[in-house]
Amino acid sequence: MKRHTNNIRVFLSAIILAGTLFSPLYAQEYGLKKGRNIALSIKNTKKGANKTYLNLGVMSNYQNLNGASINILSDIVHQRTSGFQMSGFVNIVGNRSSGMQVAGLANISGVKSHGLRIGGLFNISGRSTYGAQFSGIGNLAGNDQKGLMFTGLINMGTVKMSGFMFSGLANIAGKEQKGVAISGMTNVSGGDMYGVQLSSLMNISGQSNKGLQLTALSNVSVTNQGAQISGLANYSGDNKGMQLGLANVSNKCSKGVQIGFLNMNGENCGRQVGMINIKPQTRIQLIVSGGNINKTNVAVRFKNKMIYTQLGTGMILGEITDNISVSASYRTGLSFPLIKDRLDLNTDIGYSHIETLGNANTPDRLYSIQPRISLEYNPLKKIGVFIAGGYSWTRTYKKNLAYSNNPLIEAGLVFF
Repeated sequence: MKRHTNNIRVFLSAIILAGTLFSPLYAQEYGLKKGRNIALSIKNTKKGANKTYLNLGVMSNYQNLNGASINILSDIVHQRTSGFQMSGFVNIVGNRSSGMQVAGLANISGVKSHGLRIGGLFNISGRSTYGAQFSGIGNLAGNDQKGLMFTGLINMGTVKMSGFMFSGLANIAGKEQKGVAISGMTNVSGGDMYGVQLSSLMNISGQSNKGLQLTALSNVSVTNQGAQISGLANYSGDNKGMQLGLANVSNKCSKGVQIGFLNMNGENCGRQVGMINIKPQTRIQLIVSGGNINKTNVAVRFKNKMIYTQLGTGMILGEITDNISVSASYRTGLSFPLIKDRLDLNTDIGYSHIETLGNANTPDRLYSIQPRISLEYNPLKKIGVFIAGGYSWTRTYKKNLAYSNNPLIEAGLVFF
């Protein structure tokens, strides 16, 4: 994972470098070149001071700003700014900028930026940014970003990001994220994540999730020590917290909890609450059966030590409808061994959805509640037989009216 984290940081650094080379941001090592200065300025006239207090013009190129500068095209400051800087296209500071920068295209600082930055396309810092940033495409920093970041596409810091981050596409922290990251598509932290990741597509933590990952699609973390909540799937190499989603997957568990339709864990220690729970000990079995209500039925059973769940489909004829109807069922129950590996007593309760397929004088859809008790005998390790008895209460979905009540009996074979 350290290798993956380093790869992310190298990738982000390359993007930052490309942005800096696009503009004349060689200032850190090579210095900004002296250029044309078409402006009226109020300066410190003392030798060696090199400070400009007020600058108004078309395009400017000077050493330091301690005050305000407004230009139609561009404003280039070789060293530092402290105050207000505004231009129609680009503001460039070779070293550090403090105060407020407003540009039609981009604000660029060679080392650090402190304060408020508003750029039509980009806000870029060679190292760190502290304060608030607003841009149309991206807010980028070579190392850290702290504060408020709002952009149409991407917020990116190759080391750390903390504060409140809002982007249309992605928030990416090369090493660590702290605070709240809200994105239209994805949030990525190459290392640990402390706080909140909220997105519509995916949240990724390269090491530990120690906060909340919330998304419509999927969450991924190497170690989950907080909460992962998704509309589809959650994955964690080691789940020490909570996973809540349609499908939850973890290779390890350290007293973690999985809540969903499908829960899968690589170890037997995980606590799972769901319709299908799979661990290394889980036996996945095929059941073929028939009875007085379901004439034929095929089901898959997920059996742990005592608890099992079962999904099945069948054909109904006679007791409930005169012509063929079909059903889909879910059952959950407990298995009690009477003779180890040979004879089990099973008790369960099931819900069955019934499609009547246009039977005359019958509602289009019905449902049944069916408690059962059964004896299951296993003469061979992977083959068993069972007989079950119970009762079926069948009702209509519309107005929830009683349709039929029938005792049920069923027998069949168990494979695997």
